[in-house]
Amino acid sequence: MSVVVTRPVLAGLLGPTAETLGPRLPGLALIDNLGQAARFFSGNHPGRGLGERDPAQRNTQEGTRPPRPTLIVDEASATDNAETLASLAITSAAVAVLGRWPAGQTWQVDPSGRAHHLDGSGSAGPRMCVLTQVTATDLLTVIAHPDPAPPEPGASGPSRNPALAGRSPQWEVTAQDYPVRSGTDARRLQLRVLGEPTLLLDGHPVEIRRSAALQVLVFLAAHPDGADTRQLTDAIWPGLPRRSLTGRLYTTLSDLRVTIRSTAGVALIEHSDDRYRLDPTGVTVDLWHFHDAVRNATTAVATDAAIWKAVIDAYPGDLAARRTWPWLDPIREATRRHVIDAHATLASASPDARQALAWLQAGIRIDPYNADLHSQAVSALITLGDHDAADQLREDYTRRLAAAGILPTNTALTTATPTGQPAIRTR
Repeated sequence: MSVVVTRPVLAGLLGPTAETLGPRLPGLALIDNLGQAARFFSGNHPGRGLGERDPAQRNTQEGTRPPRPTLIVDEASATDNAETLASLAITSAAVAVLGRWPAGQTWQVDPSGRAHHLDGSGSAGPRMCVLTQVTATDLLTVIAHPDPAPPEPGASGPSRNPALAGRSPQWEVTAQDYPVRSGTDARRLQLRVLGEPTLLLDGHPVEIRRSAALQVLVFLAAHPDGADTRQLTDAIWPGLPRRSLTGRLYTTLSDLRVTIRSTAGVALIEHSDDRYRLDPTGVTVDLWHFHDAVRNATTAVATDAAIWKAVIDAYPGDLAARRTWPWLDPIREATRRHVIDAHATLASASPDARQALAWLQAGIRIDPYNADLHSQAVSALITLGDHDAADQLREDYTRRLAAAGILPTNTALTTATPTGQPAIRTR
């Protein structure tokens, strides 16, 4: 059955999400007042569900009349428009008034959902399902129609990123899976996940109230093909019974959507086929820019210092720095590996030994436990004739491993020579 409700009533029921959520709910029509309701029903066949076919086209076999829509108003609106409401109740709709209404039966519903008739008899009525505002909003968000993505200039159809078209969902992603970004991209929303995770609107941080919501943004940034409900709940709340987490995920996503829509006026997260994705047409993501740079560097025919420097420049810090989310480590390490390779490549291609050493030292600052970088740095120092510095680097590295409880399993550092570049790693 379709529902017609005044905006003040919906705002009282759903709170600040009413204006953005209401227009997207199937079978729901929003009106400003009862005067508008009269015009609305006069233009619709009585009993026709909103958005449905003419009743004559339905129920032809049984000859039954379709249910009338329900009109919901508050007590003040009903009192000011008593005659209009009475007329609508007779001709067009089933009417529900929130508050006392002498022209009809009045029921009081307690927090447990039990209804009692307020006619003095105290007779009990049916028990109703009672939801909190947050729960109701979350469930309605799930069934709401998604917001259409704004079309790109000159586009004749819905705007879709060609980099995401035609691909089957993947759990593990590579550099090629990240949407390609052009240098002229100037979207208002920016998501930074390298370093401190931050969502920016026109350069200003957007407050994300729930830590789980921030984790969802980072997770979807790292998985541009999206993730389904099971993958998200397993990653964000590992070890907890999945049956108890679906509602928590819906609450998190609902709050995140409301925050972004009220701040930026867009729907950042797409939901289709039970998969959640960041809308690549509405946000720029630094991780996607980074993997675009990696793709350019690794597919180049010849070594070009500029394209490898672009990889380093696109990496301001570890993925979700200082966060200890269980799912992070493999993706964080793979991302760090790309930038380490960039430093090592620039060092090996540099004709200047001091410049090569500088690239290696910069890489060591990113990964202070990397044996390969330390071995090459020791060799570079020996090449430069600075044996004391080479010995000091060996000792510092050994102490760092011991402090972390790591036992070296090779003699790479003790056998490094000016011409030997061992490629043994402890990580």
